Amino acid sequence: MGSHAAVASTQERNPRSAVARTVLAAAVALFPLLNGVFVAVIEVLRPYEVDLPGWVFLVLNGALAVVTVITALITRVLAVSGVNDWLRRYLPLFAPEDRT
Repeated sequence: MGSHAAVASTQERNPRSAVARTVLAAAVALFPLLNGVFVAVIEVLRPYEVDLPGWVFLVLNGALAVVTVITALITRVLAVSGVNDWLRRYLPLFAPEDRT
């Protein structure tokens, strides 16, 4: 059998787009979801007269921004061809191509 080289994935060819799409997906999913959960927690605590200060929302959203940046960095690392070569060899489940 002849050897064949893997064609670069879309993620490898367009790392900036891959990161932008991941950041968009994380922001669209995380910010409304977790802020909604936080509002629900405030409503549950209201009968117990527990008032959370407004800065808690700022801290929560700051933490979400940090998580989004970390997600973007990981996506960028995963777009490196050497990383993908390693994934293809040792962890094919996480390789950018589906092998179904």
